[in-house]
Amino acid sequence: MSTIFGSFEAAKSGLSTSLLQRNVTEQNIANANTKGYTRQRAITSAKEPNSSNYLIAPRHSALVGQGVEVTKVTQIRSQYLDAQYRKLSSDYFAGDAVDEAMTYLCGVLNELDEDAGLTVAIKNFYSALNTFTSDPSSREYRTNVQQQAQALTDTFNTIYNEMMSLWEDQNASIKTDVEQINAYAEKIANLNLAIARATQAEAATNDLKDELNLLLDELSEYVDIEFEFKANDTVDVYVGGHLLVSGRYFNKLNVTSKASEVDAITAQIAQLNRRIMAAPEGEKEAIALERSALIEKLADYGFTVQEETGGEEGAVSLKLPNGRYLVNGTQSFSSAQAMSDLLPMDQWVAFSQNTVSIDVAAGDGTEPLDFGGAVKGGRLYGHMRMAGSLDKDLQGIPFYMNELNELARAIAQDINDIHQQGYTYPYDGKESRSGINFFHVASRQDEGGNTIYDYSTLTAGNLRLSDEVKESPFNIAASDKPIDLSAGSTESGNNLNARRLFETLSQNGYYDRLNSIVADLAIETDTVQNIKTTKNTLLISVDTQRQSLSSVSMDEETTNLIMFQQTYNACARVVTTISEMIDTLINRMGV
Repeated sequence: MSTIFGSFEAAKSGLSTSLLQRNVTEQNIANANTKGYTRQRAITSAKEPNSSNYLIAPRHSALVGQGVEVTKVTQIRSQYLDAQYRKLSSDYFAGDAVDEAMTYLCGVLNELDEDAGLTVAIKNFYSALNTFTSDPSSREYRTNVQQQAQALTDTFNTIYNEMMSLWEDQNASIKTDVEQINAYAEKIANLNLAIARATQAEAATNDLKDELNLLLDELSEYVDIEFEFKANDTVDVYVGGHLLVSGRYFNKLNVTSKASEVDAITAQIAQLNRRIMAAPEGEKEAIALERSALIEKLADYGFTVQEETGGEEGAVSLKLPNGRYLVNGTQSFSSAQAMSDLLPMDQWVAFSQNTVSIDVAAGDGTEPLDFGGAVKGGRLYGHMRMAGSLDKDLQGIPFYMNELNELARAIAQDINDIHQQGYTYPYDGKESRSGINFFHVASRQDEGGNTIYDYSTLTAGNLRLSDEVKESPFNIAASDKPIDLSAGSTESGNNLNARRLFETLSQNGYYDRLNSIVADLAIETDTVQNIKTTKNTLLISVDTQRQSLSSVSMDEETTNLIMFQQTYNACARVVTTISEMIDTLINRMGV
């Protein structure tokens, strides 16, 4: 560059570049506290000499460039650190969801409280049995056994119901997580469209990309994701190898369960009951046919219901074999709760748990997203684990519900087997008799007329005293021989059966089984918390690296502001100097 006006253009480029750099710095400072904002930098490049544009160019090296230009305004961020952060975020929030549920379970069992909990209830029950053996004829001791047994069943019921409530919360959280994931997917797809349009129009996209990256950060809290940025700055997002977002399109996640499908049918049946009750006589038959079709549809789910009529006019009630109602007149009930003691735990989980699937492009249906398979992290993983896992190595709420059920069944069956062999104490004209259960258990008659007891339907949630023991403490069978109050010295019987009841505590190791449940929970909770703490430490470390690279440093930006201002002033001084040179050239040269 050899002309005076060429020098003017170089100075002019310096002015405009410094002004743009100052504007970028001001934008950084203004957004220093904006969540998700990534600091920006104006990338500059020297303009080359223009001698090469001439047909005959000077052959010497004393050529100067034409000034400076801004090639682009870029963001300072690392995709590697972003990927690391999002992976650790998924792991951390998966652990956080599990930790919350495990901590709640520890509180439900409450075994650290010396005045409450299942250990105390078992201890009090057997202490009452021990005292009872000293005088089986004592109404006071019998009543104490009855009351402590009632307290034991109440404790089992309460703990189980709390577990069931926690399970319902975790199961509902799966649906909430999926709704949140779908909302993020839709927002990302919309941002992809906005970025693509801005790129096509050669407009700035940095602020849109900030919002996009923030959404990816937040999405990683709910599910583990893989992502790939395209040349036009849009992003494709994958969940478990399945495409969630591509360009402006996204595939929705779906939540369903057999229980929710049954609940939808029973709700319709209850609604039809209301319509039949209110409809004119000529319309009742058509509504009843519609209702019958829905009742027949329930058979597709592998269980039978008993229809009951009566009560409210025209209404039909549906009762399960365990005596619980799915529909009672105009009211429907949760099938998950109603069937909790009708199916083995693994089948009940398969029936009740919310399952997740993802739409497949081109309308080809859906693909399941299995816990531990396609879904490996995020809150969704934690909630799916806690609502569905029966695995001892990956414990969920059903695992502990099943363990508690087995303990309740063991106590009930052991006590019942011994109690049936003993004899009750005569009272109110009733003779001493045997064959009475201490705890209630469902029964049926086989072809030979023999009573068969079904302990598979007994759970910690429905454990209760038998009707006979609940009716009177004298129906507690303490003697191994019939008691005849008119038989002189043998009128009060003996305590041999009562002693056998008491000895089941040491023989069958109920404390050991309960301690095993509590120990499993404590160890698993501690393990989850340790992993969560480790993941949190790593997450903070990676985020610190991200922030040191991408966040706004006020000290650095203030320094840049001064530097760019000085550069602007210097370029302005160059323009002033050139102006003076031109003035000399035009007005004073040759004078």
